[in-house]
Amino acid sequence: MIITDEKKQELVSEAVKALSNRYPKNAPFAYAAAVLTTAGNIYSASSYGSATASLTLHGEQSALAHAAAHGEGEIIAIAVSSTEELVRGEFTAPCHMCKQLLWESHLNSKLPILLILSNQHGETKEVDLLELMPLPWPVKAK
Repeated sequence: MIITDEKKQELVSEAVKALSNRYPKNAPFAYAAAVLTTAGNIYSASSYGSATASLTLHGEQSALAHAAAHGEGEIIAIAVSSTEELVRGEFTAPCHMCKQLLWESHLNSKLPILLILSNQHGETKEVDLLELMPLPWPVKAK
């Protein structure tokens, strides 16, 4: 499926807007994401912090769950944003747990997933999921 530049921009915009919905509001850093489904719908979410840290939901996890809660699990793109102070040319990439969830989404749907990383300078970087997963587990769907 071809993703238009306009849809990519909308996806990034929704991820950036989701940063304002972080929980708790006073969290020092926030991470958010927006996923694009095969139906053309966008689902965005921000991180949901926990005092235990281990129970914190990442923006990517929350966005994937948000789409699934609406019956849409076929993800073709995800935009990632954060409040990290980055210099030009730097981007926040998904952590390894989130990469794993994206990989499993790819295995289940058999669809490629485009990642669009953004920063506070308005820059974006497009990366194919397979570039981030040189040694995936499991290698193939069962």
